[in-house]
Amino acid sequence: MTNASDYVSQAKCLIWPDAPAETVTLDPSSAQFSRVVEGSQRAGGDYLISADADRMLSPDFHRVDDSDRARITTILVDRRAKGEEWPTVTLELINQAIAARPLTVHARAERLLTLIGSQCKTIDQACYIGHEELNSLALAWTESASDGELAYVWDYIVNETKWIRPADKPLSCIITPAGHARIAELSTRTDSAQAFVARWFEKSMNDICDEAIAPAIMAAGYVPYRIEEADSLDPITDQIIAEIRRSRFLVADFTHGCDGARGSVYYEAGFAHGLNIPVIFTAKEGTKPHFDTSTYPHICWKPDDLPAFRTALTNRILALKELGPGPRMV
Repeated sequence: MTNASDYVSQAKCLIWPDAPAETVTLDPSSAQFSRVVEGSQRAGGDYLISADADRMLSPDFHRVDDSDRARITTILVDRRAKGEEWPTVTLELINQAIAARPLTVHARAERLLTLIGSQCKTIDQACYIGHEELNSLALAWTESASDGELAYVWDYIVNETKWIRPADKPLSCIITPAGHARIAELSTRTDSAQAFVARWFEKSMNDICDEAIAPAIMAAGYVPYRIEEADSLDPITDQIIAEIRRSRFLVADFTHGCDGARGSVYYEAGFAHGLNIPVIFTAKEGTKPHFDTSTYPHICWKPDDLPAFRTALTNRILALKELGPGPRMV
């Protein structure tokens, strides 16, 4: 077995073998001989790694490519943001990352904007992500497998969202007023524990919400919001829009009766997508979703097996990388 001094002398990130780390040592307190990796900016910070995971991430193994490593890094960044000081890379985490869908370009742009904002002490301060350590953090925060991917996200923010404007040198920027407004919106949403439930307003759905959807959301550490429970004099559409904006994610159930699909559910899911709020799709087994949503994976449920649906929904919520920091610990 390799001794601790060998790892200290190498001081290389075990997720990104070409990237440096401050120290890499054995963890004598772990029965699985975990490694302790400190100061790896490319992985977003410190982490632990099990021996099995260490072997799987070895360049000689050839199972994990750079895109997989980028998604592993995203999970670690998000867990640290939730307060987990030393997230652990395990085989389970690696398999979760391999199976996960990549972040959208817009989600990556929001994460880069958040990182840039965290580096600025004044509203007009320039931020230079070309600096070696900050550049590595930017790669980590944007789920970028290469400098080319990071450059693409940078161009997207500059030219499409206009949240930043270039400063005096390449990869240097100042946050625009629109960028500061977006940071404020993201901060408000990440402080929220609310999950919006979009569904058919029919009595038979009450049991589904009470026995499965609401408990699943609460089991993941969030609070379900059902519009029919609200006590408001505002028009229902205005209230729906306001509550979706306040929510961390949306559970949209597309179950419907003989009179056809529920347009309100499609509207609410589409509105959430437009705000880049994660949407989880569910439906009663046998429901045929409209072609607009048929390409999205739906969690199907059976009235006589709601516990299985509840568990599946909780697991889907816990697997959402897009949620970022929040009230729960994973």
